[in-house]
Amino acid sequence: MTRATETATPTLYEEDFYLWLKTTAEQLKKGQFAEVDLDNLIEEIESIGRSERHALKSLLTRLLEHLLKLTYWQSERDRNGNHGHGEINNFRAEIQDLLKDSPSLKLTGGQAG
Repeated sequence: MTRATETATPTLYEEDFYLWLKTTAEQLKKGQFAEVDLDNLIEEIESIGRSERHALKSLLTRLLEHLLKLTYWQSERDRNGNHGHGEINNFRAEIQDLLKDSPSLKLTGGQAG
C-alpha cells in the first residue's frame, strides 16, 4: 500500500505559481467558480493580508528607531540630522500610502489578528 503523498500528482499551484495565478484569474473572470483552486486561493489571499500587516509593523518600527536616534543619540543627530529627517519623512509617507490603500490596518496597529 502506497501513501497518498507519494502518488499524488503535483498541482498547477505547486508546479508553476505564475501560471496558476493567470489561470485562476481567468477562471474567476469567466465565472468558472467550480474550477477555481479555492484552498490555495484562500491561502494566498490570507498571505497578502499578513504581508500588509508585516509591512506596516516594519515601517512603524523603522520610523520609531529613527525618531529615537534623532531625539537621544547626539552624535548621530549632529552627523546625520538631515538624512535622519529625510528617512523619517520617507517612512511617514510610506505608512500613509499603505494606510490609504488598506485603511483597516489602522484598526490592527500592525498587529496580527
